[in-house]
Amino acid sequence: MFTDTPIIYVVAALFLMYLIAYFVRFRNKNVDAFDKMKLSMILFGIYSVVLWLCLPTTPALETFGYPETISDIQNNSQVLRLLQDYNKAIVRTTNVLHWFLFGFIFFFMTNIYLYTTHRESEFNSKNKQ
Repeated sequence: MFTDTPIIYVVAALFLMYLIAYFVRFRNKNVDAFDKMKLSMILFGIYSVVLWLCLPTTPALETFGYPETISDIQNNSQVLRLLQDYNKAIVRTTNVLHWFLFGFIFFFMTNIYLYTTHRESEFNSKNKQ
């Protein structure tokens, strides 16, 4: 679906969506951290699905054909086209994986931060009483 769109545009749009949703949803300071974590997990799910849609489809690789013998390759241009198509699919898959890992680490660390601040505020409020 998004196989021709540059990955950086997709990732930038998704992080912008994350920031907008975060600031719109949680304007006041007295919001439970688990609500923030829930929103973060929902947005990570959307992020993952959109990146999944950016992957090239593997059945498209099968349509290029697999030459079984030397006689199946008529000239050098067929080999070049086959290698270029495979290379484009591999590069696209590598880019999507790179940005997925970046997003996973970002959302994971965000949720750890939210949980620890929740626990810290809970612990500090018990000490004040």
